[in-house]
Amino acid sequence: MTTTVFPRALRLALVLTATPELITAQIARDTARVAPVVVTATRSALAASRSPASVSVVTGAQLRREGITTVVDALRRMPGLNVVQSGSFGGVTSLFIRGGESKFTKVLIDGIAVNDAGGSFDFSTLSTDNLDRIEVVRGPASVLYGSEAMAGVVQLITRGGAERRRVELSGRGGGYGSFDADLSTRGREGAFDYSLAGARHASDGIHPFNSGIRQDVASGALGVRGARSDARLSVRLTEHEFHFPTNGAGEVVDSNSQRRDDRMAIGLDAGVAVTSRATVRVALASHDVHGVSENQPDSPGDKDGYYYSTGDRTRRRSGDVRLDLDVLSISRLSVGGQVEREWQASETESNFGASGFTARRRTTGVYGQWLIAPVDRYTLALGGRQEHNEQFGDFFTYRAAASADVAPRTRLHASLGTAFREPTFLENFGGAGVIGNTALVPERARSFDVGVEQGIGRLAIVSATYFANSFRDLIDYKYSATAPNYFNLARTRTTGAELEGRVSLADGLYADASFTYLDARVVDPGVSSAATAPFAPGARLLRRPMHTFDAGLGYHAAGTSVDVRAHRVGTREDNYYPSDFSSTQHVRLAPYTRVDLSGEAPLMAGAESAVALTLRLENVFDARYTDVAGVNYNFAKTDTDALARTGYRGAGRRALLGMRARL
Repeated sequence: MTTTVFPRALRLALVLTATPELITAQIARDTARVAPVVVTATRSALAASRSPASVSVVTGAQLRREGITTVVDALRRMPGLNVVQSGSFGGVTSLFIRGGESKFTKVLIDGIAVNDAGGSFDFSTLSTDNLDRIEVVRGPASVLYGSEAMAGVVQLITRGGAERRRVELSGRGGGYGSFDADLSTRGREGAFDYSLAGARHASDGIHPFNSGIRQDVASGALGVRGARSDARLSVRLTEHEFHFPTNGAGEVVDSNSQRRDDRMAIGLDAGVAVTSRATVRVALASHDVHGVSENQPDSPGDKDGYYYSTGDRTRRRSGDVRLDLDVLSISRLSVGGQVEREWQASETESNFGASGFTARRRTTGVYGQWLIAPVDRYTLALGGRQEHNEQFGDFFTYRAAASADVAPRTRLHASLGTAFREPTFLENFGGAGVIGNTALVPERARSFDVGVEQGIGRLAIVSATYFANSFRDLIDYKYSATAPNYFNLARTRTTGAELEGRVSLADGLYADASFTYLDARVVDPGVSSAATAPFAPGARLLRRPMHTFDAGLGYHAAGTSVDVRAHRVGTREDNYYPSDFSSTQHVRLAPYTRVDLSGEAPLMAGAESAVALTLRLENVFDARYTDVAGVNYNFAKTDTDALARTGYRGAGRRALLGMRARL
């Protein structure tokens, strides 16, 4: 099988885009920095300091200054989030929010859902090119976004146009044969504004053979604004090719396994003010993925070796119509409806024969939210959603959240809500030797959090949030040759606390830190009571550390910047599967600390143009670590030789040197 490549001319035509700024509301200043405006938490522009939900924001300008090109590295710094990457650059990467499963996170690009049907998503395919910011909502959000938003939402927002035409370009290279280059332009012409960007990222990987990655990204946005209307078209195209030498046990033995993905996300959001208080908005979204995974025999004579080639195609199409009605200038009532169609086809050829499946389903939903903000000090959000799926029928979710300044520089916030995840096509319909279960019901969550945020003087702010989640009807797998393999059985519980602090000092010096405590356990077991089962009775959930700590210190002034960030991950439970599947072992992954350093120094600076030298050092102290259990690793802290042999070990020290120019 060969992967379909999107025509180059089509790409160029689609990415000639840009937009008015997504948010025009005035940004309020909080105690330590300018509070960002967020839209993901309520689908209305709202300062983060007034958000009733737990939110984190990192700006694209900050990521570019620190030389961060992957969304994975951007998310590591946020409280309540745990990133798990299987080995080298580009390895399959999962995200766990507040201890929820990796399928419990809704991923959006400019409002376009990019998860596979049922929630799966590989974060290694996302780069930070041409981003205005990344917004993360922690907590259930199915009221606004439907399925998959059980533990949280991650949204990437593309940059809009600039008041005058800007051209930016950068390039760098370094360790492991790594190379990054990008070019972008932004501007405004009358009522129109635009952004356009293209980038390439590549690396030979950390292993001696077959571990390279190549990713090409084209993105952009086109916007128009009238006296009573606005519209925004956004596009993101990605070609991702990853070579991996590891088998299922993490042994570095394969010379030609690879995965290729073509992804195309297109979204249109338009609104018209029908009266001074009523606005109708329409959002259309489309996401297509064509992926190929293949592992041919390692040599022409290797006829007895296992080989396979799997081609997958997935499509998500959705339409959303919403009425925003401003009531008495103190609240906004939003009511809307959404229709989504999902389609997936898979075909596998191997030395065991050929198999495949094709499935589709439609979901419709109606939702409403009442956002109340009588004065700047108080915000209340109440919402509900009724969902109807062709497969599992009806499902209702709700959310109530509030934020209040109870004293000068003291803010309380709390939320309570429910959410759901629809089964994947494989769980529902089966395929490739798996028997699906059409009687499955959605997995569901009930979540609560409460927090306090306190300003200290004019320079610092600290916050603490407690959260509790109950995840029910979790889908577990049990082998059978004649009966369905999936059942709604398991229940888990996660509780914890998120602590954050940030301070802005004089002369461009700043610091931030976050700490997360997580207790994530099985309450009701799944189909197996073995100690190595994913839902073993009373066990801690796999790959979720009890303690995570992140801290950064930086300086930024007059075009010069230096940033140092340390990320500490505590012990985690995991299962190790040997290549012969003879005896699965329950193991404990050792804690680790990774330190990254980035800097930028101007070579030429001016009001209209600037050129800077950039440097990024990743894993400065060459920490030896792994996020996934692999071969020959007994997980003792001193056994670095064994760790070096596992194919899932993390990357060592890497230096990247380059230049960035603004014209």
